[in-house]
Amino acid sequence: MHSDPLAGHFSVDEIYRRVKIRYYWPQMFNDVHQYVRTCDECQRRGKNRRTEPLHPIKVGQPFDRIGMDIVGPLPKTKNGNMYIVVATAYLTKWPEARAIPNAKASSVVSFFYEDIICRHGCPKEIITDRGTHFVNEMLVSLCDNLGVKHRLSTAYHSQTNGLVEHFNRTLCEAIAKYANANKDDWDLYLSSVLFAYRTKCHSITRHEPFYLMYGHDAVLPIEFAVSTMQSKCAEENPQDDLLNRIHTLTGKVVIDRLETQDNICKAQQKQKKQHDEDLHIMQYKIGDLVLPYQSQLRGKQKLQERWKGPYYVHEVLGNGVYKLRTIEGKILKVPVNSERLKLYHQRK
Repeated sequence: MHSDPLAGHFSVDEIYRRVKIRYYWPQMFNDVHQYVRTCDECQRRGKNRRTEPLHPIKVGQPFDRIGMDIVGPLPKTKNGNMYIVVATAYLTKWPEARAIPNAKASSVVSFFYEDIICRHGCPKEIITDRGTHFVNEMLVSLCDNLGVKHRLSTAYHSQTNGLVEHFNRTLCEAIAKYANANKDDWDLYLSSVLFAYRTKCHSITRHEPFYLMYGHDAVLPIEFAVSTMQSKCAEENPQDDLLNRIHTLTGKVVIDRLETQDNICKAQQKQKKQHDEDLHIMQYKIGDLVLPYQSQLRGKQKLQERWKGPYYVHEVLGNGVYKLRTIEGKILKVPVNSERLKLYHQRK
């Protein structure tokens, strides 16, 4: 329930949440924590500790407001795809994405019409960068005809379109973990990763996007093999109670959506005030296994690991600076600052 494509390589808290609502055994959290923290793929990917501030954006109702972006170019797949066009709903955090061969306006408009409008209805507003794939006559004409407001941000500036920028990073991290060594089959895992994200409890809304959209939790494939508490409860409930349950769930999801709006507003205010706080500088000792961070990954490199290694700490130079050596014993010439290092946890 962590490394499977339908699980998404998500955090300890998310994997523990999924396990806890379905199973129980002694020391369950410790087992989950140890398994996730020693996942090699997760340790080699992920952003550095510093984060960017977010500008508050009113969320509205489900799919009232969405952010759109283009990810790529990525390694060309066997199906000829090199880009991903992405849209994320601001309230539910529900993502839609499509692998496309190019970043032309026609590909973006086709995605917006077929995957957004035809599935979820017309949004009141879309937020994009100023790239030509979004600022063009085709998309402007479609938005004007449908009454959709098109809001532009500074190109590739996550402060204005932070939601979709955050999802882009999560999406690339996830599909990279499942793609082969040549990274030319990543588009085969896109649908699975989308499902994993849609069934992930969002840290801000405190709900799964799937639940906020449909009013109930998704049924996972494992539940057909191993019964869960929910599936057993559903089998035991008489059919006569079905309508009552539907009315109860319908009312509950409306309340939960209102609470979600409040949770998002509170989180936005807190993030705006504290975005530059909580910096934590680690101190390492000789012999520690560490991973150095690579910040400059562009274009086709985006699916490569951001954390290389592991290396041993060879020497402590002071002021948070360290010399490293490879597993084979070769000492690296260039020292590394502690802000660009993190501990590597080996799985026993």
